[in-house]
Amino acid sequence: MKNSQQEEFSYMVTMTAPEEYPVEVHIGVLTDDKKELICGVPKTGVEDGGWQYDGDAGGQGGSRIPSHLDLTYVNYAEKKFWKIDAELPKEKILQLFQEGFMVQGNPDNNGNFPWEKSTYDKITIGAAPGGVVVVWLSGNHHRREVCRLQAKEITVDKNKFRPHPQYDETQQQFFDKKYSINISDSTKTAIEKTGIPFGLWDKYREKYTYRFVLAPYDNKDKITGLYRINYNGESEFLIDAKAVESYKSDGIPYDVNFYFAKYNAEIIFNDQEMLEVFGEMRKLYPDQPIDIVLVPGFMYNDFKVVVQCKDKKIALEKFKVKRIWGG
Repeated sequence: MKNSQQEEFSYMVTMTAPEEYPVEVHIGVLTDDKKELICGVPKTGVEDGGWQYDGDAGGQGGSRIPSHLDLTYVNYAEKKFWKIDAELPKEKILQLFQEGFMVQGNPDNNGNFPWEKSTYDKITIGAAPGGVVVVWLSGNHHRREVCRLQAKEITVDKNKFRPHPQYDETQQQFFDKKYSINISDSTKTAIEKTGIPFGLWDKYREKYTYRFVLAPYDNKDKITGLYRINYNGESEFLIDAKAVESYKSDGIPYDVNFYFAKYNAEIIFNDQEMLEVFGEMRKLYPDQPIDIVLVPGFMYNDFKVVVQCKDKKIALEKFKVKRIWGG
């Protein structure tokens, strides 16, 4: 069982990127505080699975807590190679591993699923446009940010990156070909119109003090737990109503599964709308917590969602109810 005295934790390493802005590892390593190699950053091809999700497992991992990241990668939307050579907050990583989280274990003799201590099993490195690099610990529906780093643009000979050199191809032709193959038509169109949204992933990292509140039509129901994924890449499972009722500092929500007494619902929130609404609330009431109020219809067949701070209420319009189940 993981505990506060443990100094080593087994983990795998993955690489990820926003799904519209794929990256690929050139070479990367994690080292300890003695500068000794722990493992490589896996070279598993193009990574574009999404900022909120881990990348492909490539058989790289360790158990010693890393102190340094040295990584070179290419961002195909930007047509650039980037390098990060930075210290990692070893003590923070160790503390997060030691703290861990609670998960449901195997059923007991009465058929109940008791909660038990667990911890993270992945270190995930995310690379977004502009050289933004974020490191998370991830495992079993929980993900916590370790740090945000800044990469520097560098020049890498594409023939040293390619598995098979093509000497009749220029560096620009290489970038153009990879851009054509790996970037979707919709993203190409968006880049042509408004450019790459530099700074967006740092906006996702801004924290707001808020909670989710249920306003049931019969005044009897409540949120008994939830599983949330935030736009900043963090996620968690709140295991009871008391945890849900507490305000906490968090990034804006992305995909949230709500568990009620009888029904359950999954809601997808729009990033731009949430940034605008939370930003407006912060300007009006800088030090006040925010409620995201869920108003279900009869038999929970639909929802209204209202963001409220003191006497200010803003109804959300761009959220989507992905599914409703139970009953």
